Amino acid sequence: MKSYSIRGIDKELDKKIKEYAKNNNMSINQWILSILRKITGLEQEKIFKEYHDLDHLAGGWTEQDLNEFNQATADFRKIDEDLWE
Repeated sequence: MKSYSIRGIDKELDKKIKEYAKNNNMSINQWILSILRKITGLEQEKIFKEYHDLDHLAGGWTEQDLNEFNQATADFRKIDEDLWE
């Protein structure tokens, strides 16, 4: 892999780079690489942001929950052959 040295980074730019990297929970190197990938078109930004703030409300199904649901909705999966003739 290649390495690059970037010269001429003033204090204001240095502060902003560190701030953006920290806000994105990335190292400075990771953040700069992600920005370069985005502006060169090698990485596409997501159109819709993913939210996980309501995940705890969704919960999960146990095996028993799944079985009960499948039994309760089994009739919906049946095809009435007489209706399709």
